[in-house]
Amino acid sequence: MNNKNLWLLIGAQMFFMITNMIFVSLAPLLGKHLLDNNNLATLPMAMTMLAMLIFSFPLSILMGKIGRAIVFKSGIVANIIAGFIFFNALQYHLFWLLLVGAVFFGYAISCANYYRFAAMEMVDESQRGKAMSKLMAVGVIAALIGPNLSSFSKDLYFDISFSSSVLSFMPLSIIALILMFFIKWPAKKAVATIQVKIKHEKTSRQVYKPILTAMVAYGVMVLIMSATPLHMSHHNYEFVDTAWVIQWHVLGMFAPSFFIGWLTNKLGNTGLLILGVLVLFASIATNLIATDRAGLTLGLLLLGVGWNFLFVGSSHWLMSFINDSNRSNIQGINEVLVFGLASVATLSSGWLINVLGWQALNIAALPLLCLLLIILLKTQFEQSTKLVIT
Repeated sequence: MNNKNLWLLIGAQMFFMITNMIFVSLAPLLGKHLLDNNNLATLPMAMTMLAMLIFSFPLSILMGKIGRAIVFKSGIVANIIAGFIFFNALQYHLFWLLLVGAVFFGYAISCANYYRFAAMEMVDESQRGKAMSKLMAVGVIAALIGPNLSSFSKDLYFDISFSSSVLSFMPLSIIALILMFFIKWPAKKAVATIQVKIKHEKTSRQVYKPILTAMVAYGVMVLIMSATPLHMSHHNYEFVDTAWVIQWHVLGMFAPSFFIGWLTNKLGNTGLLILGVLVLFASIATNLIATDRAGLTLGLLLLGVGWNFLFVGSSHWLMSFINDSNRSNIQGINEVLVFGLASVATLSSGWLINVLGWQALNIAALPLLCLLLIILLKTQFEQSTKLVIT
């Protein structure tokens, strides 16, 4: 796929995601360190999710009016500011300042979450799956670098642990910002009135399915992922062990992107989504019986793989309902609902694990997965019936 603009966007995504992985590895531990309260240790990550919830829809509408370039650049600038704020929160031991940084970081992620839609808009419809896969695949690099960079820089240069880790947000984001300035964004395409009408009718009936799929994928993933560092800290694991588990989790989130196109061709998009739910069931089963680092690593790896199948599949599914007339609204609503549930899941994870324990937290995810599996099986049956009739 020889597309200069797409590769520049992928490069920016890679550098941004490294900072994302640093934050995922550190946020619960920094919250616990600055507040010394396990119940609220995941509040910084929850604030990030809440900021994503608040900013996602307005940003989508804004991109529809002024284009993606300015919004994407503002997100990277917000990420630079977030790193500076995190650094000062550690230096002055201020939990509230950590929360302020989390809001800026949430704005940055809100912008970056639209990269996947932008990547699919840069190519022909037949190439959307490949563009999405390439964008997601750089997460493997972020998974290798992010947690390891956190661990390596934990006590580098500064007396307060992780100061260098959060300060690395700044140079990484500056590189991403430079890449953004070289991207030429595609112009909007005209859409015939009859096509818009058909698309609208189709959207009103079925668009809730990919949105619900993305909601469950993100909600279950962040619920368990956010609690993992706290669970391991409670059982006296070293940070290097936590970083190891998170690293494999993130590899699971993005490594399948290398072969997900082949898998989709074999199973179909709905089949891929069903497989994703089953992998998440396997993840929870593994977490329930895990007693050592190896077990937790496998459980979190499966959590990442299941999320990948559901997130990539639901994003591609959602694009089938989108044209230039409804793009801002549908993408904005999708992000708001997805990160609304993710905010609730993240905020509740600290309380759940502290009050009810690790096993109860994993079991709490099962009802959502069961509901999603029923909907997807019904969709698969309806699709099979249509093929038979045809």
